[in-house]
Amino acid sequence: MEETKSKRVGLVARLSDPGGVQSVALSLIRGLNQKGVIPDILWDVEPSWPMLEKAGVRAKFTHVPFRFSTTLIDRMPLSLRYLAWIINAVDGEQFRRQYDFVYTVNQVFYFPSDFPHLYYLSGPPLLPQLEMLPRGVKGVPIRFFKWMYRTFWRTSRPIFEYQRGGKYVINSHYTARLFKEAHGVDLPVVHPPIKISDRWFDHSDLSLRDSLVFFSRIVWYKRPYLVLELAKRHPNYRCVIMGGVQPHQQPYFEELQKKAATMGVKIEFIRNPSDQQVREELARAKFYIFPAVNEHFGMTTPEAIASGAIPFVHDSGGQIEIVIDERLRFSDSELHDKFDALMKLPDAELAQIRKKLVAHVQQYSEEAFWVKMFQHSGPGKSPSLTDVGDCQANNITSFAKG
Repeated sequence: MEETKSKRVGLVARLSDPGGVQSVALSLIRGLNQKGVIPDILWDVEPSWPMLEKAGVRAKFTHVPFRFSTTLIDRMPLSLRYLAWIINAVDGEQFRRQYDFVYTVNQVFYFPSDFPHLYYLSGPPLLPQLEMLPRGVKGVPIRFFKWMYRTFWRTSRPIFEYQRGGKYVINSHYTARLFKEAHGVDLPVVHPPIKISDRWFDHSDLSLRDSLVFFSRIVWYKRPYLVLELAKRHPNYRCVIMGGVQPHQQPYFEELQKKAATMGVKIEFIRNPSDQQVREELARAKFYIFPAVNEHFGMTTPEAIASGAIPFVHDSGGQIEIVIDERLRFSDSELHDKFDALMKLPDAELAQIRKKLVAHVQQYSEEAFWVKMFQHSGPGKSPSLTDVGDCQANNITSFAKG
């Protein structure tokens, strides 16, 4: 295999805070490190070095001077964020001499077709999503932005649509279908990596589990308020809502706490849990609740399954390809009836359901992610990373005990 230590690899990613996209980037860095590559992180804010150290990865940092800082964009209304990212768009051509290959999990960079690069999409580019506009006055800023984009920037700064010369992979079959509907192009699917080897459970422990657990970013569109309804209906279960809360989401987090108090529901809220807290809570979870609609993939669901929890998720988006048993998926009108039916199933039957799900989520292992990503990292000047000898097949094994 060609020596990879001399290869210069860039990674466009914001790694200042944890999240699903950040987990993908960290796993990619880990895989590159195993091949002798220490990538440069390209962004305007330094990564959280403690987070990188905790993840066991090595990387460097190169500052990219965006016109609008990402910390300022965080505080902008949605329509202004779109406009700011247009102004922030970066022509990747300027990095040709600096890097042999660039990975990006953010479309703020656009590359000429002959520059070796790979986009990892967590969903379709934004332009198709802008077709569904709010009615009335609320839709005016978005309509104005869309007109400005199409009139002035679509050709010169194409960060909100498919770049025909670009090389892409996408994170789920659901998002791949949306992409094809928008652009008529089939993209390879590379599911996000789940650290399956860090999770384990005992097949006989279902009767010992006592919790209903929501685990995701705590934002309104993940719909954690539906968990309050289930908790009120089933007071014999301990109920936990845990996940990341960014500063601008703090008001919603507090609103959710007040709603629980108003409903008289006892909920344990865990804001920005540590890895240890996540492991402990998922080890106690009998049912993992995920009410988000049309989630593009949903990394916490296979993580919960890997920890032995029975998932109960909305019947939409990428969750359908993760949770293959229809009894574990609900529409809004079925929420209570299907959950009541699920809770009436004997533990022996739940254990069989869990066993099938455990086998299914093996495909989302970190090792499988590395294999697929590196298969798409070429040809031409890209690093010779398709030799995945360090990704031993015997690492992708069952993690359930007993």
